[in-house]
Amino acid sequence: MSETIILEARETKRSYGPLWLALSVLMLGLPFLGRQRITLTNERITIVQGFWTKVRDDIEIFRVRDVVVKQSLYHRITGIGDIVVKAMEGRTEEQHVLRGIADPVTVSEKMREVWNRNARPAGPATTLD
Repeated sequence: MSETIILEARETKRSYGPLWLALSVLMLGLPFLGRQRITLTNERITIVQGFWTKVRDDIEIFRVRDVVVKQSLYHRITGIGDIVVKAMEGRTEEQHVLRGIADPVTVSEKMREVWNRNARPAGPATTLD
């Protein structure tokens, strides 16, 4: 099966708040250049962030254990939020924060759909008796 892109998102400018928006105008938009870019495919979640130094982080879908949506009052008013992806890497749990995502509940539901379709064990449940 080939990898197909399901969703692409960016950290919105609204995630910085009104104070950062005013400062960014004074700084010619520099805080917005290093925003996160998120790509959801049927195999992984890719997070790219940074301006001077780019950092790319891939989270394989089968390693995802939980997806949590966090929204402050300001974020609820502006329609954005943070998504915390909890994944297992070996025996340790990692947390990846996707900041300032527009319509975070819909994005988290897409992630859940992809996980259910591609990474969830198929067939009847087995028990060890």
